[in-house]
Amino acid sequence: MFLTLKRLVRLAAACALGALLAPAQAAPWTLSGSLGTHDPNIYKTSSTWWLFETTDNGGIGVKYSSDGHAWTQGLPIFGSGLAWWKTYLPADKTAMVWAPGCGEYNGLGYCYYAISSFGSQKSAIGLTTSAGGIAAGQWVDQGAILTSQSGDGYNAIDPSFVVAANGDTYLVFGSFWNGIHITRVSKVNLKPPTGGIVNIAKDSANGIENGFVVKKAIGSTTYYYLFASKGACCKGASSTYYIVVGRSTSITGPYVDKNGVAMLSGGGTVLASSGSRFKGPGGQSLLADGSVMAWHAYDANNNGAPVLFINNVTWGSDGWPQAVW
Repeated sequence: MFLTLKRLVRLAAACALGALLAPAQAAPWTLSGSLGTHDPNIYKTSSTWWLFETTDNGGIGVKYSSDGHAWTQGLPIFGSGLAWWKTYLPADKTAMVWAPGCGEYNGLGYCYYAISSFGSQKSAIGLTTSAGGIAAGQWVDQGAILTSQSGDGYNAIDPSFVVAANGDTYLVFGSFWNGIHITRVSKVNLKPPTGGIVNIAKDSANGIENGFVVKKAIGSTTYYYLFASKGACCKGASSTYYIVVGRSTSITGPYVDKNGVAMLSGGGTVLASSGSRFKGPGGQSLLADGSVMAWHAYDANNNGAPVLFINNVTWGSDGWPQAVW
């Protein structure tokens, strides 16, 4: 369902965020502070909300908030870049970091992140960990844990971590080149073994990326919901991104949308698409329980600048998330 703008939400820096919404759908949260973002990865610890984000000239971008509404820009992780990143970057770039997937597992803070450039399949997913959790800030780089090159069946970007109902740990990743994939990772070091990569979504017509999986019990059945971005990002007000979802009873698929169309065949139920002012919603992430989603969209009234949106996710009686925007 395509949604239009209903009301403006106030931005810091004298900019207004908002979206026209269906009457039954709650408006996105009112946000303030540092709201410029791309590919926001939302995570909540006991007392702090965190966002980890794409940077084109720095390390892993970090924002934090005490309430999820007023956001402060923090110092990036590895802001000066790491030597090994240069292998996967154009000559004029030293610290181009995309779509981090960060959180905590068994008391360990982790951030998966991608090093790549537009149109290139020469990519790497890196991992950094922090003993004592995110707030401790004791980030130690673990190097590249998954790479791709021209001719591979996937592109090693857009990582996100998920724990299955049986406790097994997985990494979701991939974009465009055969779409989104998933692989097991070690519960000890959070790195994947060799092989074992499964393709779970692709769309040759529109492209698909930014896979993010959450598990949710609906009645007596545990479903895995695959959220993803389709279309073109990063083109300002000309961006055609939109957010879709499918689900499966197995973490490795097959995933289908609400109409039963396989996500390996281009399926995906639309949750958010462009309005008259804010274009190309995508780069989404959710809290692990599926209750809150964060994403970016491009402000056509402000030179196509990417800005942050957050909203509650409402789950219908049919077990499907409803449109967020």
